[in-house]
Amino acid sequence: MLYISKGTVMPNSTEQLLFITHCGKVFTLTELEAAIWLDGSRDFSMTPYSREVEHLRRMGLIETEGNDSPLFRYRILTRCICYPVESYTRIPLRWQASAVLTWLEKAGLRLSVAELVYLAEHRIAPAKSLLGVENRHKLVSLIYMTNSIQDNLLEQQMENAAYRDHVVNMLLYLLRCKRLVLV
Repeated sequence: MLYISKGTVMPNSTEQLLFITHCGKVFTLTELEAAIWLDGSRDFSMTPYSREVEHLRRMGLIETEGNDSPLFRYRILTRCICYPVESYTRIPLRWQASAVLTWLEKAGLRLSVAELVYLAEHRIAPAKSLLGVENRHKLVSLIYMTNSIQDNLLEQQMENAAYRDHVVNMLLYLLRCKRLVLV
């Protein structure tokens, strides 16, 4: 089973006793649950189905799919909110990841993975005229047309986008660089 972890580790955690904060709640994970969560905390991981995996999924601490493929990785990330976090160490980022991070930090609204794929697919760079709260209507109008706004149509359309895997890889890169948290 393919999965990725959501939430953040609290400072007083150990590998045996892991405190995870997610959506304003604190969860305590021990032993196998802690190991499973940690394995998926910076990248996708595979694990056999178990009671612990199901428990983590029900708590909302992991997102799962039955198989591993680029499409399933995209689908898992569409069920997450990508939240940028301030980094205390300024590691230089790849320019593509920097563009994704700029969208996440400065768009004026919380962009979904499908919206990030759309922006990459149409080669729309983060420009001052599209960033910030004052420009969010312009950005939303650019992404959504009347034929893509209902019933997760954009998510479905972006499943076949040429830049889908590129954006997924950039999000994973940001996750590994600790510049992104999945919620």
